[in-house]
Amino acid sequence: MLYRGTTPYHSFILPLSTSSIDEIYVTYWQNGEVKVEYGKNDITLRDLNEDNGWISDTGADDSLIENNTDSEEESEEISYSQAIVHLTQQDTLKFDFYPAAEKNIVAIQVRLLTTDGEAFASEVARERVYGVLMDGVI
Repeated sequence: MLYRGTTPYHSFILPLSTSSIDEIYVTYWQNGEVKVEYGKNDITLRDLNEDNGWISDTGADDSLIENNTDSEEESEEISYSQAIVHLTQQDTLKFDFYPAAEKNIVAIQVRLLTTDGEAFASEVARERVYGVLMDGVI
């Protein structure tokens, strides 16, 4: 849910470390128009790992793994990071609220460029926009 005139945080888990991210954008699109877009300077990026309690990918491939200490195979370590966007009241008031519910959807997508020149885009997330009784910034 996305209420107009509020200051929500949106968090995105990325399958790379922050040091691998050269450029990143989070775009909020509604009814054919970009309403809000955040760039790297407006996004909080932080690395996540098992030590800080955020990510645990033991057995992440969903296969049965036998613990064999004699094995010389090394498992590939996956780095994760978190991108956090903090929308302002002014930002959320840019989203339109219509009597017709189908128009009250905001599409959100993360795009990024790695330091290796690889470009990625997330699946599009959708949030429903809700109005408030007292409009405007408080």
